[in-house]
Amino acid sequence: MTDNVEKREKSLAEFIVIVILMASLMAIFIYYFFKQEQQVASAGFNNIAQNFNATVLAVHAQWLMAGKPKLVYLAQLNQKDKQRITVNKLGWLDAEPSHGGSSACHNIWQQTMQTPLSLMKMSIAVVEIQKGSADEFHHCRYLLSSGQYFDYFTGTGKVSKIYQNE
Repeated sequence: MTDNVEKREKSLAEFIVIVILMASLMAIFIYYFFKQEQQVASAGFNNIAQNFNATVLAVHAQWLMAGKPKLVYLAQLNQKDKQRITVNKLGWLDAEPSHGGSSACHNIWQQTMQTPLSLMKMSIAVVEIQKGSADEFHHCRYLLSSGQYFDYFTGTGKVSKIYQNE
């Protein structure tokens, strides 16, 4: 009988040690995950900015090769249909505000990225910056809640590097 009790106590002690060990490992994993989350988000946002820039340049090149039309049709990988892209008179990716209330910069994002404005469950905000009188070109800023952002200028096709708001 005492052997049975000792075995039960021993197996209970082993179970408690295993539970404590697993909880410790989970706590360490969660700590390092949250510690690295900002760096992962930063790398992801940098990748988004590079993809945005690559699409803008591809659209402009296609515009030049197609004889400077008002619309450019861009072939997508693994898709049969070509994507219709609106360009301005200088051949840079551009859009007009929609009647549904979406800003021109939001529509530019949708044409360029074809994804929602989010990164790792973080929303990407869109701001259209207007300087002085109404300009025919747009200055768009895409920013994360962490303060990182990049700009796109439809008059020049320039996509800025990523900056950090202080």
